[in-house]
This record gives sequence, C-alpha cells and structure tokens, in this order.
Amino acid sequence: MTQRTADFAAIVRGMPQPYLILDHDLKIVGASDGYLRLTDRARDDIVGRHILEAFPENPDAVGTVEQGPLEVSLRHVLATGKPHEMAVIQYDIPRPEGGFVQKFWTPVHTPVAGDTGAIEYIIQNPMDVTESVVKSREADARLRIAHHAADLASWEYEPETDIWRRSHSVDELFGFEPGTGGPVAAPYFARMHPDDLPRVRAIVESAIGSPDLTVLNFDYRIVLPTGTIRYVASRGEVLRTSSGAVRMIGVLMDVTADRSREAELSNSVKTQKELLQQKDVLLAEVNHRVKNSLQLVVSTLRLQARRLENPDVIEAFEQAIGRVRAIISVHEGLYRTDNSLSVDIADHLTRLCLDLTNSVDSRQIEVDVDPIALTTERAIPVSVIVNELIAERLRRTEGIPSPVHLSLKQLFSGSIVLMVQDQHASPADAPASELSSRLIASMAAQIEGEFHEEISDDGLRATVTFPGKGI
Repeated sequence: MTQRTADFAAIVRGMPQPYLILDHDLKIVGASDGYLRLTDRARDDIVGRHILEAFPENPDAVGTVEQGPLEVSLRHVLATGKPHEMAVIQYDIPRPEGGFVQKFWTPVHTPVAGDTGAIEYIIQNPMDVTESVVKSREADARLRIAHHAADLASWEYEPETDIWRRSHSVDELFGFEPGTGGPVAAPYFARMHPDDLPRVRAIVESAIGSPDLTVLNFDYRIVLPTGTIRYVASRGEVLRTSSGAVRMIGVLMDVTADRSREAELSNSVKTQKELLQQKDVLLAEVNHRVKNSLQLVVSTLRLQARRLENPDVIEAFEQAIGRVRAIISVHEGLYRTDNSLSVDIADHLTRLCLDLTNSVDSRQIEVDVDPIALTTERAIPVSVIVNELIAERLRRTEGIPSPVHLSLKQLFSGSIVLMVQDQHASPADAPASELSSRLIASMAAQIEGEFHEEISDDGLRATVTFPGKGI
C-alpha cells in the first residue's frame, strides 16, 4: 500500500480554530478557514502581504489600534524563539464594503523552527475578546472617570518585550506629543532622572524574580526636554500570564507641586531654625549685657559704701548690693546656658545661697529644690524673695551652727511652694525691715503668689505659694 504524503496546507485550512501563519519577514503565507471567518477576509486578499499591510490601522482610531505592540511581539518571538502571549489589544478589522469594525484580541504567537533550527514561521492564534471587553466598558468608563478625578495616568508594562501601553496622560507627563512615544518603554526610561533610573529598574527586576511580589511602589523624577524636573509617584500591581510572564499595571500621579511645597516648607523650617538660633544668641547677649550693667551698679555701690562711716547706712548699702546680685545671678545663668528663656531654678538657687554664705562664720543653708525651669519673668522675683528671706536670717542669727532650710516644691495641684524655715527664730526677734517686707510682697504679687510668715516658739516659717503656669 502506497503511503500518502500529508497535505499540511489543507490541514491548516481545515482547522476550526483561527490560525494565521507568517514567514520570517512577517508576510502572511497561510490562514485557517476559522481565521478567515473571524476576520471576514478572503485568503487571496491577505496571503503574500505583510501583516500590517493586510490589516492596516483604522484611520478613525489613531492611537488606539495597536499595530506597534503587535509588531514588537512578533519580532520578540523571532529574536528569542519563544512563544509570546499578548495582553488585550484593540485591532480593528477592515470591512470588505469599506470602513472598519472595532475588535479586541488576545493574540498568542508561536515560533516554528526549520531544519536548521532557525525560526522560519510564526503561528498567530488570535482570540476574539470583543464581546467581553464591550461588556466591561461601563466599568472601564467609571475607572477612567475616577482616574481623571484623581488626576491619575494609567500604564501597563511588559518587561519581557518592553511593550509599554499607557493613557495619553502618561505621554503628557513625560513630555511626548500624542502618538510620538512609540510602543516600547525605552524612550520613557531614557527620560527618567539618571539618579532614579537604577532604582526603578531594580524594582522591575525584583518583580520579575519574586513570584510573591504583587505590589509596586516607586517614585522618580522625569527630566523633560526643556530641562524641567517633574516628580511622579507610581503605584501598581504585578500580574502573571498562564506561562508565568510578568505584566505590570498601575497609575502615575504628578506630585511636582507637592514636592515644591515640601521643599518650601523645609526651607521655611530651616529659616525658622536659623532665626531661633539668632534669637537665642541675641538673648544671651542681652542677658550678658544686663549682667555687666548690674555688675557696674554693684561696683559703684561698693565704692560708695567704702566712704561711709555710719553702720546703719553701710548695712543698707550691703542689702542693696545683695538684692542687685540676686538679679545678676539670674541673667548670668541665662547667658551661660543654651536656653535663654528659662532658668534651672534648682541650680540657680543653690548658687545664690553659696553667694550668700561666702564668709567663714556664716550659717549654712540646706537647699531642697525640685528640678523646675522657671521663665525669666518668674525667676527674678523668686530670686529676690529668697535673697530677702535668707539674708535676713543670716544677719539676725550669725554664729548659730544649725542651718537655715530652703525648699521649693511643686504640688500635685500644680502650684509651687517656696519655703524658708529657721528653727532658731523666736517671737522676740525684731521684725524684718519695712523695705524688705514690701519687696517680698511686691515680688510675690508679680508671680501671682501669696506670702505668709509665722514666727513661733518652733521657729520661723515663711512661705510663698504661686501658680505653676509659665514654668
């Protein structure tokens, strides 16, 4: 029995599925009857012609009919020898009577190698998905409205072939005129800032090599042909075809205005910080000058006191000097610290008491002060009050070994209590001078405080209670 040679051309023609066969030059060499029915074409109309010539672009749908990605896919198959499954593309089909019918496809391109191993043919198997795409148009319209409302541009990228599909807004962001960007991403990558491009490519490579990675987040800068820098934020997801090929979809948003506002805010904060530093320097200088001026007053009083002979007058001068020194100590502490607006009252009162007990025979002072920072306006009156109360006790009880107790505590209520106690005071002690009493009352009033003094057989207890606000 004679063996018959298989008529493969007849087999292809009779296949019920739509198949188109192209040679290495992308010319059509055959088509199944199913393909001809699907595209409403005759075999003689397309065989021998380049595929893009046999199926020309719809002039009424420039920018939507995707000849570019189709050709990129076919040439990728020729270059790699591997099949390629395209995403949904719009490719309108010419009618025999004229005009075009809108069509959407998901083509699969499969290479066919010859005896030498070189790719000689490509089989195209286009799946017509027009009906499902049309049904989803309402959802797509809503998505486009949402993108427009949020000022978003949509994109789709296929790393394997570099096919780059996007909305017109993407071209505007990258500075391309409509229809001039081309079907691949290379021209768009070329306009990314050179400092950002390696990071973007690394994210793409990570998505390809990490099956678990599904979310994409990357920001970068675009360098427009004019030299202008545009900042964009991109968010997307990673999809995979049935063959495992990676496809990325996402949106772009122009955040140039946001970055400008952030830069302005950063500059404002920097300027404000510099101004605050200058203010601190100026305040420290002011405190230093006030301290020097008051020191001059003290020196003048001391010179004047040396010419005096009356003990009562000399004592009055010494008391005046002590009061001025109490104020000096506040300003001295302010310019010696980083904070020119508040005083560490514990450290300050300790140093003030050391100044008051500078003689060998002087009574000592026990200081128990909470770590509180008082503003300058409150620290000065407190210093004057402490100076008056302590100096009075030291003058009246010279030679007594037991110390005078000074405390300053903040209560749970928020109030602050300043207290001076001397167990050796008695009701027989002469009252404080009228000037001293008036000074204490005046200083207490400045800090909205109340002054109480009790002298009994148990000694003296003088308190000033004032609100803790302003600390």
